[in-house]
Amino acid sequence: MSDNLLDPIYHVVRDREGREYPLRVDGDGGLFIVKVLQQGCKIGNVQWVFHPPGQMCLGDLIIDDAVVHTPQNLAIALLQLVFKPQPVDYRRRGLGTELLRFAIAQARRRGARRIYGSLMQEDIVRNPNLVDWYKKHGFHIVPPTSENVPGAVMGISMDLK
Repeated sequence: MSDNLLDPIYHVVRDREGREYPLRVDGDGGLFIVKVLQQGCKIGNVQWVFHPPGQMCLGDLIIDDAVVHTPQNLAIALLQLVFKPQPVDYRRRGLGTELLRFAIAQARRRGARRIYGSLMQEDIVRNPNLVDWYKKHGFHIVPPTSENVPGAVMGISMDLK
């Protein structure tokens, strides 16, 4: 695979059971959106922007919990009309951790000195372990400041060596 971050398919991550998932990286040098794919369908994503210079502002990091995959052929599509497919939950497979590691690696690659982001109340309600998860990955939980999005209840911050 290519070494260029802007190549559409740049990297493959594995879940805890070793299944491979390609990442699709979209970005123009400003906003980057990295999608985790399964069977050509987006099952999660992370966003970031390098702002101000030397810092990465981490946006939403989401792994979907109710993905219904698009049928691969007509026969499967017809079967799905009769037998409704069950949504697939991709959370708790280690994919969020892999997306976060990918973002941290890209921050280091770009020479960022710090990563920061915002936590919203609805994120914490939806995932009560979110604060501990960020701490486990080396982030400090800080009170929200003017650099956080309006309505943030906490900030996250990581100094890079």
